[in-house]
Amino acid sequence: MAKPLRVGVIGANPGGSWGSLAHLPALKALPEFEVTAVSTAHRETAEETARTFGIPHAFDDPRRLAEHPDVDVVSVVVRVPAHEELVGIALDAGKHVYCEWPLGRTTDEARALANAADAAGVVHMTGLQARRAPAILYLRDLLDEGVLGRVTAVQLTHSVPWSAAGRPGSKYLLDRDSGATFLTVPGGHSIDAICHVLGEFTQLRASLETLSTEAASYGFSRPSPDQAFISGKLASGVEAGLRLQGTSKHGTGMRLEIGGTEGDLVITSVAGGRGIQMADLAIHRATGTGRLESLEIPDRYFDLPESIRRNPPMNVAKSYRALHAAISSGNRPSPDFNDAVTRHRTIDAIQQSSDLGKTINL
Repeated sequence: MAKPLRVGVIGANPGGSWGSLAHLPALKALPEFEVTAVSTAHRETAEETARTFGIPHAFDDPRRLAEHPDVDVVSVVVRVPAHEELVGIALDAGKHVYCEWPLGRTTDEARALANAADAAGVVHMTGLQARRAPAILYLRDLLDEGVLGRVTAVQLTHSVPWSAAGRPGSKYLLDRDSGATFLTVPGGHSIDAICHVLGEFTQLRASLETLSTEAASYGFSRPSPDQAFISGKLASGVEAGLRLQGTSKHGTGMRLEIGGTEGDLVITSVAGGRGIQMADLAIHRATGTGRLESLEIPDRYFDLPESIRRNPPMNVAKSYRALHAAISSGNRPSPDFNDAVTRHRTIDAIQQSSDLGKTINL
């Protein structure tokens, strides 16, 4: 593609939003993209973001952004309840779409967006960017090379202060009906990484609890869970287990262990790491009883300008590169909205298993 793809970002407020921390730094560092427009709820914040990042057009109306002739791709980087409307606006304008995860508040909402995007004939991608983390890509290749022999089990633990009192946006994140919860966000990204590497769940059993006193104080009719035990079998035959703990005061971060007949691999984040999708990950290999050796991730798995070889922008940048390749070739990107529906269905099965107290076959 001779000219850069022109991107309009909806939802990049200044001062620490995911759009300004991850999406705009990623896009500005990639020569194959040009950020031409930004839209926020207020004109003054849109103009501030535009000045900070050197963006020509600023809007407080997302429809004007989507319909602007200088925009080829619309990125939707706002709270989940607004995804349905904003993705619809982009599709009505005939633009390619990148939408953050979760795609919708519910599986039905996500499925409707996937069907609409397919019908519109545009390229669509969901922000399940843990798939592109260098450590996860390296892990897939190591497994393909057979370094662990036959993989038998995978286990993930994640401890994070998700329900920390006073954290901006905490009320929204504790409402199950918002679509953005501990189970769907850190849980959804972790589950997606595991399934991307080792295959989808064929059966699972789960136990979910809400232990946060903060969640109870808001009086939600359906407070979101902040504790999860999930076990099951993957299509590859691997036994999988996840322990998600969202009420830790500080959090110990994420640890992913993959065991095989010839050894073990371990991926870790720093203590307090907020999710597998946004943390810088390290990979280790067990070389004997009581010995864990750090593995250097080869440079080829980064393949980015030096300024964005760390998160938050790194995995997002790699996702945008995959989007560019799909638009250039006319091929389906991964993960697209249909992949997002699959992940929503997995989360539905987890909730159903916990509600019914039984194993669910997928």
